[in-house]
Amino acid sequence: MRQLRVVVTGIGGPTAQGVLRGLQERQNVYIIGADRRSVTTGNQFCDKVVKIPRYTKPDEYKKAIQDIIAEERIDAIFPCLHEEIDLFREFRDELNAAVALPVCEDFDALMDKEKSYEYLAKRGLDRYIPKYFGYNTAEELREIMSQFFPGEKYVVSKNISGYGAMGFAILTDRQNFLKALKEGKPKVVNIDDFCEIQDDNRKIAMEYMGGMEFSVDVFVYDGKVIVSVPRERTGVSSGIVLDGLVVENKELIQASTEIAECLITEGFINFQFITTDDGYKLTDVNARFCGSQVMSLGAGVNFPYLFLQYKILNEKVTVHPRWNTRMLRFREPLFIYEESHAGTNKA
Repeated sequence: MRQLRVVVTGIGGPTAQGVLRGLQERQNVYIIGADRRSVTTGNQFCDKVVKIPRYTKPDEYKKAIQDIIAEERIDAIFPCLHEEIDLFREFRDELNAAVALPVCEDFDALMDKEKSYEYLAKRGLDRYIPKYFGYNTAEELREIMSQFFPGEKYVVSKNISGYGAMGFAILTDRQNFLKALKEGKPKVVNIDDFCEIQDDNRKIAMEYMGGMEFSVDVFVYDGKVIVSVPRERTGVSSGIVLDGLVVENKELIQASTEIAECLITEGFINFQFITTDDGYKLTDVNARFCGSQVMSLGAGVNFPYLFLQYKILNEKVTVHPRWNTRMLRFREPLFIYEESHAGTNKA
């Protein structure tokens, strides 16, 4: 069996550690972790760890990645931080290694929620798009609220390029805000306060949908979906799934297949949906591996290795998820015994 050498970035975070868990299951994969810190909780999953510059120093970051690929004879690299995606978009073609990001004709349609919806609508997939309107200013938001959401108890606001729970707010009036505050719901915000702190980032105002949340992991090759794995997001905290169930939801498999084959021609992609009386509505597109895809690993679908099989090994395998697999997450400590510490007082 051919030995593969891969780089995984951002190994201290949940996304990378989900990828690492999948790669670690394979004896023929040598894993090099890359992070701005020399010690992280992801070190334990790697054969070797390399400290690299932060993505905020793009020239230094790119050179470090190129050096690792050349020196370590790397076959593939898995970018696991959302902020790294734009960097790899710029120089993926310069790298002598496969990059585990989707291949598509319009990458902006994966990174910008407003452009995602516009792209899908033009291709006849508007049935999966919730009611939404883009805005820049507090004045535009108030006009949208009065014209398109009159009398609505809640309206959702999101940054067009946000991920996880970043930039997400449920807007309401003062009375409902105080009730939510009492009930410990931090994402519910008084719209008047929200407008006072409105920044310059473009956002979308979207209908509030209180149904069940689903996440769907999809792998595409040569323009066709190889496998689609829907997951119930039963318990979520700060955008991280703590409790979930892999389900054989044929309607979601169909929806995710149509959307994935419309957006990309190759790679892993993740979608988030919410159920409504009018069917499933797409709420987010993740153009990289996501932290909760480790749930699919538990169901027998190793997406990181599947990427390597199709892209590097030319193994066109078929996979069959083990439906009704449930995942529960818990925190686990990692102990590191250091010889000395700068803050230690010595007699």
